[in-house]
Amino acid sequence: MTIATTTAPDPTAVDDSTAVDGHSTAEDRTAIGAQLALPLFHTLCGTLAGHPYVKVVVDRVENTWHLLDAAVHPFHVDYIATRVLGMELAELDSCLDAFNASVYAAPERRFLLGVLSLHTDMGAGTAGAGTRIPTGRRARPFLVLETTEADTMSGPMLQEFYTFVRHRLDSRLPLLLKPANHGQEHALTAISDVRVPRILSHQLFGSRTRTPLNPGEAVGRLRHFRTAREYEVYAAGAGTLGGSDIVAMPCLPDDVPRVAGFINTAPTTPLSHTNVLASGWGIPNAIIRDLDQLMEAEGLADADAWVRYEVRDDDIALVRLSQPPAPTLTPSPSPSSAAGAQTSTMDASDPRPSHPIRLEPPLLHADIPALPLRQLRRTDQNRYGTKAANLGELHHVLAGDTAEQPARAGLTGPAGPAGPAGPAGESSSRSVDLTAYYGRPRPPRADLYAHLTTRLGLSGRPGLPDLPEGTRGAQLRAAARDFVRATVTAPDGIALPFALQHRFLTSSPAIQQAISELKAVLERETAVTVDVIDPLCRRLQDLVQHTAPMPDDVARAITAALRGLSSGPSGAAGRLVVRSSSNAEDLPGFSAAGVYDSVTAVHGADELVAAVRQVWASLLSPRSVRLRHQAGISPDDTYMGVIIQRYQPADLGGVLVTCNPTRRADFRNVYLNCSPGSPENVVDGTALPLQYLYNTVEGGGRTVALGSSAEDLPAATRERLADLALTGRLLQSHFSGTAPSRVGSGDAHVDVHRNVGADVDVDVDQNVGVDVDMGQNVGLDVDMAPDVDRPLDIEWLMTDQGAFHLVQIRPYAR
Repeated sequence: MTIATTTAPDPTAVDDSTAVDGHSTAEDRTAIGAQLALPLFHTLCGTLAGHPYVKVVVDRVENTWHLLDAAVHPFHVDYIATRVLGMELAELDSCLDAFNASVYAAPERRFLLGVLSLHTDMGAGTAGAGTRIPTGRRARPFLVLETTEADTMSGPMLQEFYTFVRHRLDSRLPLLLKPANHGQEHALTAISDVRVPRILSHQLFGSRTRTPLNPGEAVGRLRHFRTAREYEVYAAGAGTLGGSDIVAMPCLPDDVPRVAGFINTAPTTPLSHTNVLASGWGIPNAIIRDLDQLMEAEGLADADAWVRYEVRDDDIALVRLSQPPAPTLTPSPSPSSAAGAQTSTMDASDPRPSHPIRLEPPLLHADIPALPLRQLRRTDQNRYGTKAANLGELHHVLAGDTAEQPARAGLTGPAGPAGPAGPAGESSSRSVDLTAYYGRPRPPRADLYAHLTTRLGLSGRPGLPDLPEGTRGAQLRAAARDFVRATVTAPDGIALPFALQHRFLTSSPAIQQAISELKAVLERETAVTVDVIDPLCRRLQDLVQHTAPMPDDVARAITAALRGLSSGPSGAAGRLVVRSSSNAEDLPGFSAAGVYDSVTAVHGADELVAAVRQVWASLLSPRSVRLRHQAGISPDDTYMGVIIQRYQPADLGGVLVTCNPTRRADFRNVYLNCSPGSPENVVDGTALPLQYLYNTVEGGGRTVALGSSAEDLPAATRERLADLALTGRLLQSHFSGTAPSRVGSGDAHVDVHRNVGADVDVDVDQNVGVDVDMGQNVGLDVDMAPDVDRPLDIEWLMTDQGAFHLVQIRPYAR
């Protein structure tokens, strides 16, 4: 069976087409000036995510409207330019941004553009997706009218648009206006909902029955657990989940093993730990809230049903197989070698990739000291771990133009000694470019710098457009740095190096013997099973966390961090947070989100030492060992650093990713989740967060879901979150752009489209991905081309003073 998702088409695809000559060989059934009833609607419509839709153009000068044939005219602006105004596409391309501004932002615009999408009221005021709508009538179709998220229509213009369309529809069809962004919601507050009946985005889409979270395809046994207790009983018994299983349950636990696919049967966020893991593992993942009914209808109730599970951007397929697939042999490497034994793809306990993940060898010199985060750079990840190194890099980015990197005594290694300005070869903070994302070509545009200029409030600056290009670029880069520094702060803290953990581990003969036994099992066993690995790992964890004596010099190095964090008249550091920072995380194909421990309530020296031991021990948990083994990561290469920070109370906390995780071709939007309190409330799945999309190109934002909240955040807070979203996008230019990336790997591409407001509900068919040779385009070696489109995953909190504090910055697996 094919399960259509219930995402309706937002008209955020504001028409940047790449159609040849703007024409199609298909018969054009576009209607001009016609009354619209369902038969004509179905003649003209396209279908997106199971919902029919028709694009409409209202011509205010001619007092008529155009109902576009979706098969011939997928883009509003192409149709207006070529069919109404008589332009050629080349002419449109040459002035595309100005043309878009004329139809989406001009106060006295000639054209009003939008989309009509068809839904079904299932009775009792619910749409087909289970969404509440303000009708309360019996089951019947209704239409939703919407503009683009970047459209700046005023309230009176929205009312005019609605009224014009309402008068030309079959009177039996209810029509609701959906504000496309927060600005339109505010503009409509002065207009009665009797004059303009409306539905908000989160009302229509926030409770969707089926939502794709991570695209992919898998064949496996469907394992459906209706409650967390069912899962716990299964896991505690003889049952073992692994690479042949597709796991379905309301809320997947953080300790779920690597499997073939996830199905969430209750609402969730794409940014929870388990959903980030699914993205990092590259397995299909979706929300299917009516799975019970679907299983009953398709005869999938037995425990060993084999299915083909496919998640795409616009639908989900779950098809029963008549028999299990025949075993096939694929290379599965040992953790210490790229060569490995042949194992069956049906082997549930060893779903290792065909190519092992390689780690940079950690540096374990005894003289590597604990250091303040602000003294670290990204090149320190093989000493302190990726989290600590990225936070150090964030301090560097936020440093003032005259800031110098403090001396880092004792740091030596392959890169040479660190001097006063940081490790050799690293840039000073004044040379950081946070605009590179906007400089990447997005054909037919050469770049998006003009949009960034507007977002940063520079459009009206006298003389800026007349400056020489180099000077103008320097001013834009300076403005971007100033904006980021004014919006966010980086946390202070102390980073403990891998070397400290290494000294502790090597000080204990019992730990060394246990590690040797574990390594022997990992090297001997092709398929690592729970009954073999778990007892060894638990014994090791107990030794590290409780039993093995702590050498005095190691304990002193840990507690010395208290002096560096002391504050207040008493000199006490107060409540501390102790976070993990491993070198075996944030890797392509291995994110380790939620795999290692952090301790968020630590007081005093004794608790600090215990918390550090707990974080070290999490590197040896049964789950983390199995996951790394499946990824081909050798235990010899894996170490744990530690970050010690003061606890920062938060009024609001959350996560943002600098992409749209449910629409990977969407380069405009940043996805932001938040809930009261700390970011952990979002990522651990204990609370359903508020969910937002913010357009970082043309501007605008919208509420996707309210989660567990009874109401949306105040408008002023949402505006502050828009600044945070833009900051995340700017940081992406540095953190992604400075990392080498193989263009030939398929990660680097340019999305070729003219859409002004593509977002979560835009038709992905309008976004054409075209690989480009970045070496030829920007003069870089093809194997070292920076990929500024690689998204970031940023955990943040907002203090009671309204300041944003970034507590983690890492690559977002995709």
